[in-house]
Amino acid sequence: MSPNRNPDGTEDKLEVEEIVEECKTFYFAGKETSANTLTWAIVLLAINQDWQTKARQEVLQVLDDRTNNILLSAESLISMILNETLRLYAPVSVIQRRTCRDAEVGGFQVPTNTQVSLYVIAAHHDPEIWGEDADRFNPERFSQPRKHLAAFLPWGLGPRICAGQSFAMVEMKVALAMILRRYRFELSSSYVHSPVQFMTVHPQYGAQVIFTKIGY
Repeated sequence: MSPNRNPDGTEDKLEVEEIVEECKTFYFAGKETSANTLTWAIVLLAINQDWQTKARQEVLQVLDDRTNNILLSAESLISMILNETLRLYAPVSVIQRRTCRDAEVGGFQVPTNTQVSLYVIAAHHDPEIWGEDADRFNPERFSQPRKHLAAFLPWGLGPRICAGQSFAMVEMKVALAMILRRYRFELSSSYVHSPVQFMTVHPQYGAQVIFTKIGY
């Protein structure tokens, strides 16, 4: 937001309208993606009650030990549940890039200035990578190292990977833990499963979930 100078001495700064547009991007990227991921996590746990029970047990056990920060670690069940949610319903299902020079990818020649679409949803549901049950919710997949770095890329990959991914994961872990601690939940009979891509992947008809408060 402050004036800056390029190596050649010329001044380079964002205009007010550009700053406003950047702020809109931060808001959208920070709110929309996390909110949709939490929505899908709740839907998946409402469907898979056994995993909901296991996750709640972990949350209650950790909260009993105030010195334990396992919930924030990559090895926690909450982390694995969120990663599996991101695998099945990545907020951004397609990543687009434009080549800045001629390149060869998988034996194909890609000329400069070519727009390339990377289908995250295809990689995340590939049976050769994730097994024949690739479409099934199974957080235990993330208890083992991934076979390939690019097999899981909900945040993107490389130098343009999401700068806010660590904050987003902590935010979602805390929110999901607080919900699990206070409520049991199940899908309403009015729920219609219809994922749709409109900027991000979200439930087309909403997520009707019945919450029951529990006495913890």
